[in-house]
Amino acid sequence: MSISKHKWSHLNRYERLCLQPIMDVYDQIQAMEEDILIIAENYQLPTQEIERAKDYAFGNGVARYQFYPDIDMSRAWLRLAKGEGTDVDRVLLLHEIYESQLVIIQGMNQQQAHSMAQKHYPWSDLLNPSS
Repeated sequence: MSISKHKWSHLNRYERLCLQPIMDVYDQIQAMEEDILIIAENYQLPTQEIERAKDYAFGNGVARYQFYPDIDMSRAWLRLAKGEGTDVDRVLLLHEIYESQLVIIQGMNQQQAHSMAQKHYPWSDLLNPSS
């Protein structure tokens, strides 16, 4: 059972049923305690920025911005948390840090912030180069 199933209330029951395994990984990521320090150390980034990005992408931001669970994002975070992140995972991390800064600190609309973050840190383009 999901740690915070209200987080996914924007999904219909069929989406929740099909996406439950990925939602469970999001809960696993939210429950991690050492990931922020490991990632901060490996990438020489402030823990506050990583914590904000994690909460935005996998925690409170999910319900607030009605994000869908993304298996590629969750796999990337798990690799980052183990100290095994790839260059593409690093781009995701920087994308989420930047997008969360634009939305949470600067008050920008989520869609606009995502577009700006994608221009600077085109994670999904690197993930799917043929799209």
